[in-house]
Amino acid sequence: MSRVIDFYKFINSIAPFDTQESWDNSGFLVGDGNREVKKVLFALDVTEPVLDEAIEKGAELVISHHPVIFGALKEFHPKNIAFLAAEKGIAVISAHTCLDIADGGVNDCLAVALGLENVAKVDDGEGLMRMGELEHQMSCADFIRYVAEKLNVGGIKYTPTDKMIKKVAVCGGSGGDLYSFAMGAGADAYVTANIKHNLFIEMRRDDFCVLDAGHFCTENTVIKPLAEKAAKAFQDTEIIVSESSEDPARYYAR
Repeated sequence: MSRVIDFYKFINSIAPFDTQESWDNSGFLVGDGNREVKKVLFALDVTEPVLDEAIEKGAELVISHHPVIFGALKEFHPKNIAFLAAEKGIAVISAHTCLDIADGGVNDCLAVALGLENVAKVDDGEGLMRMGELEHQMSCADFIRYVAEKLNVGGIKYTPTDKMIKKVAVCGGSGGDLYSFAMGAGADAYVTANIKHNLFIEMRRDDFCVLDAGHFCTENTVIKPLAEKAAKAFQDTEIIVSESSEDPARYYAR
């Protein structure tokens, strides 16, 4: 029977925890490493619905992308998800920035989700960005619809262009600050999230097509592939992809 620590070692082999950013808190964050595991639930975030699902389905371990404990906790009570997980005896392992940069991690999975071909790393100084080519060239308007469908996102903010799009750079999550690297690498468009207002102004000035497709939808692409890898490695354990993990944002179109 596998233990929590075995899953920690497995995740570490895919996305080494020592490669995380200095400000991050990836790793084994809640629970007993020696506890035996029969079911594992994978989710982007450890929210109350995700934790309830883990309890309902009998999962002893949740593996998430975003850390269940990020900043310093000055209080530890039932309003803390980490407290609730510990109270219910559910362990949590989180792989955040180490999974962003890993081969086969967040950004490679985002490229796959968008159907990009000939995918390669872009030298952005952080090892995050990937770039590939669409099967067919398309207009900016068609590309927006394409991304919305592929990522199942409820709304996209973007900068328009009349240029045709073939080469696409991607960076899941908060990648707005890196858009100049996408331009410099020859991308026709860039898909990321959490873009600041001043950057949209710069992107419009540069006539560069950039899509803010949402933090959740650009990163959730990694969860199912990661769970599939775990299922192959731990055939004695039931691996579950959360059904209650969802984009916390809602989108209104007038």
